[in-house]
Amino acid sequence: MISAMMCAVAMATLLISCEDTLETKNFTDMSPNNFFKTEGDFDAAVTGLYLPLTTNWGYSDGGTGGWYNSLFNADINAYFAGGMVTTDIMRHYSSYVYDEFNVGPSTGGAINTTYNVLRFVARATDVINQMEKSSGSTEAVRTRYIAEAKTLRAFYMYTLLDFFGPLNVKLDPSTLMDNTIEPRPSSETYIGYIEKDLDDAITTTSFPDKYNSNPDEWGRMSKAIAYGIKLRLYMHEKNWQQAKAVAKTLMGMGYSLLANYEDVFKSAVNDELIWAVPSNTASDNYYVTEVLPNDFKRGYTSKGTSYIRGTEDNYFSGWKVYCMRWEFYDTFEDNDTRKQVILCEYDNSSNQHITRESGMVGAIPVKYMDTQFANWGTQTAQPVLRYAEVLLSFAEAENELNGPSAEAVQALKQVTDRAGVEIPASATASKEAFRDYLLLERGHELFGEGMRRQDLIRHGVYIKLARERGNNAQDYQVLFPIPQFAITESNGILEQNPGY
Repeated sequence: MISAMMCAVAMATLLISCEDTLETKNFTDMSPNNFFKTEGDFDAAVTGLYLPLTTNWGYSDGGTGGWYNSLFNADINAYFAGGMVTTDIMRHYSSYVYDEFNVGPSTGGAINTTYNVLRFVARATDVINQMEKSSGSTEAVRTRYIAEAKTLRAFYMYTLLDFFGPLNVKLDPSTLMDNTIEPRPSSETYIGYIEKDLDDAITTTSFPDKYNSNPDEWGRMSKAIAYGIKLRLYMHEKNWQQAKAVAKTLMGMGYSLLANYEDVFKSAVNDELIWAVPSNTASDNYYVTEVLPNDFKRGYTSKGTSYIRGTEDNYFSGWKVYCMRWEFYDTFEDNDTRKQVILCEYDNSSNQHITRESGMVGAIPVKYMDTQFANWGTQTAQPVLRYAEVLLSFAEAENELNGPSAEAVQALKQVTDRAGVEIPASATASKEAFRDYLLLERGHELFGEGMRRQDLIRHGVYIKLARERGNNAQDYQVLFPIPQFAITESNGILEQNPGY
């Protein structure tokens, strides 16, 4: 599994590779002696590119001398959580600049840690170049690792697009030693970069379709993940025809919904997960700890089920960072089985029973209900791409193209049937009604998985809902600001996002 072997390598020996990658190199002097020679060389170099893709706290970047949250770390300063608390689902327990739409170029936090993956785009360019020029190993091995690196590079570029819009990425290896700052490309050009990397990876014969039957390699990029990134890109751009086609391809790759919603989050590898970031004792997942209150002892679902953390005499409190807004919790139907992984009341360490009536700030979207652990983090994988998302995206794209057709309804119905809810007749009355219902269902299905911000922006209600919550949100805040240090270092060449 990439979690044990690859995390250990990435956090230890390969940290050196990441430190060196963006330092000055003379590519014109490279010879066969400089290129990767064995499969082990390829594997080590590509593994280093996964450094931001863990659930653990983060990593030291020798290239900048800074420390950065991993993208899928559950801390509020990471990409994963920083965007979630700007939405109608999640909120910070107290005052927080992201929650309140008070983020500026010098705020730091999630914008800094996310912006740093720009360096990993350049590092991927370096690694891809060296592998392409290497005569080591076999062609099948070489092209497989190149496809893996290109998929990683595409994901990092998509992540940057999501937060900041198009950025001046380095894709030409001959420019890696050049410190000249280039202007930001157009959206069309930038999206073309991502598409090309994903198309190159998908058409690589030796690139595996998926690793669901190979736990030893779970967590690595695959064709299915490349298709999943492509689906998100097309949804982001509202390219409905392409989104539908990609979703249809994924729907034919052998994935399926598990019978019980709760079971999806109990195992690192299952038939619903297209991509999950593995966790282990060297790379904990802190999501549960972030959402549990700091006086938590045991909690209760809407069905009155008790969830116990530790034992009666040995329980572990949480960090009380963010929770689910009651307004969103109340949109679930009473019989929705997804509510069973959301705690709506709890007993505290003083054996007091806490409810919303007695001051509980929000519901606790714990999601990982079988979690028992003796340290602050769990070893539960963090889902990034699930088959349920594919079905919901297919339904949305089909609706935008053809209205609430039978195909669109059937794709959605697979998700709602598992949740035990029926699609109301009013939801299929028109394209607009179905669109609104799909947005709500995406929230019910995918809460706590870091995608709500993109969904609200795509549906044009991100700023509107923020204003309804009392924030002074402005239209330009669909993008975050580029960190001020980057603007300053560019001497005016790098253009700041409008409004900041």
